[in-house]
Amino acid sequence: MISIRRVLPVFINITPRRSRFSPTKKYFQGSFDFLPVVSQSAPQPILCKDFIIDPYQIYLARYYQADACLLMLSVLDDEQYRQLAAVAHSLKMGVLTEVSNDAERERAMALGAKVVGINNRDLRDLSIDLNRTRQLAPKLGHGVTVISESGINTYGQVRELSHFANGFLIGSALMAHDDLNAAVPSRAARRK
Repeated sequence: MISIRRVLPVFINITPRRSRFSPTKKYFQGSFDFLPVVSQSAPQPILCKDFIIDPYQIYLARYYQADACLLMLSVLDDEQYRQLAAVAHSLKMGVLTEVSNDAERERAMALGAKVVGINNRDLRDLSIDLNRTRQLAPKLGHGVTVISESGINTYGQVRELSHFANGFLIGSALMAHDDLNAAVPSRAARRK
């Protein structure tokens, strides 16, 4: 079982802009009960990263003090996305719109997404391809904040992908280590 109090200080130190949180217990050892702990301890806005398909999940995330939510175009049609984004915005929450291919990227642009996460993981077979960020990011246009998600394991990858992305969503690579403090220098870019 994850110890949120052990993990939280490490993540706060390496995430200057936004902290990510997954309430999905089965796959990510998360719980909505962790959100208030994270929110009270972290100065950064908190992203609720879940498979959101129902407005109730957004209300729940906001109740538990999340500042933003992830909406995945791989699981939502355009009308569902619009409805969920409207709920999030009505609650003064940000939306990270996730894409993993060119068709989803086009939809994100047509839907007016301002913050787009490019998932480097294929959700069908869980394979990783960092070329997704390299290929899709330049097509997103000016004024869009790009986040490269998943499969980032080294500081070199962060540096190389920083030419394409404004930020990174990194979690699994860090959580795979017993000593998070030792894992961080090799994975996260240091701020000077």
